[in-house]
Amino acid sequence: MNTIKNKKGFTLIELLAVIVVLAIVMVLATTTVLPYMENARTKTFAVEANEAINAASEAMTLKLLGSITSDDLGAEGNDYRPYPNGNYCFSLAKLVDLGIWQKDKQDLGEGKYEGYVEVITSNPSKAYVYKIKMHNETLYVDNGAGGEVKDTMVKDYNKESHTGFTCPASSSVD
Repeated sequence: MNTIKNKKGFTLIELLAVIVVLAIVMVLATTTVLPYMENARTKTFAVEANEAINAASEAMTLKLLGSITSDDLGAEGNDYRPYPNGNYCFSLAKLVDLGIWQKDKQDLGEGKYEGYVEVITSNPSKAYVYKIKMHNETLYVDNGAGGEVKDTMVKDYNKESHTGFTCPASSSVD
């Protein structure tokens, strides 16, 4: 009988040891990377909220200059609402329809991006404050005081506890 004298290769124990070490490295890498990914999602959502605020600011400027007319804005309702006190409300969908906020139409709607930007004016200074309330499938922001959205304002979205993502019937500041 011929025997193989020069055996080359790995034993089963050596292969198992390598697999265990690789599994440990993958677990450590995953637990290290996941918080960074969540932080990046939160910051990206805050940037998108600020972009929507900037789009509402641009829509307001164009409306005041007459570049956007009542015909462009359509009927008063959930997408656009002027209030008697000089405040306005633009839905995210209306900002996309006007071509001011660059978002894919498929990203808007039930369960995806929903919300509005309320434009509040203070009569003495005629300065505008922009309040946004919006969500996507996982995150939510409501900057009730107005101003820039910080990533610390972004919270986890829960469909049951967060409602009212269409322009309200009356302004939050009367």
